[in-house]
Amino acid sequence: MTLMSLLYVSRSTIDAGEAQATIAEIVETAQRVNPPRGLTGALIFTGASFAQILEGPTDAVETMIAAIASDPRHKDVFIADRSPTLERRFAQWSMAYFGRVNFVERHITKVFEERTGIELPLAARRLRQLMREFSL
Repeated sequence: MTLMSLLYVSRSTIDAGEAQATIAEIVETAQRVNPPRGLTGALIFTGASFAQILEGPTDAVETMIAAIASDPRHKDVFIADRSPTLERRFAQWSMAYFGRVNFVERHITKVFEERTGIELPLAARRLRQLMREFSL
């Protein structure tokens, strides 16, 4: 089976006072619905932005990113990297959540800044690597 790995970033529309409860709900839902769909991945929320890696069968990943793109808790959803993969980087995580990691915001901002630039692959690779390091 061909697997896809997709990295997206988005801006949060979540009210700061509701962030903790809303993120807990997002993570709980993902941990419940992702395993039957064959999805794994990792999520970072900075308070202002999201960064997420989704892994799994191509159709399941595409269905999930379409749902995220239409979710009112996100705006400016940008797919920074989408590629086939032979192995999962977050195989043990139905959805790893790394908490509110504020210093990651500069890496997410770099992806947004480079969305039409030649440095996008490098910015996306750096953000992916950072997310992998959190899961170790």
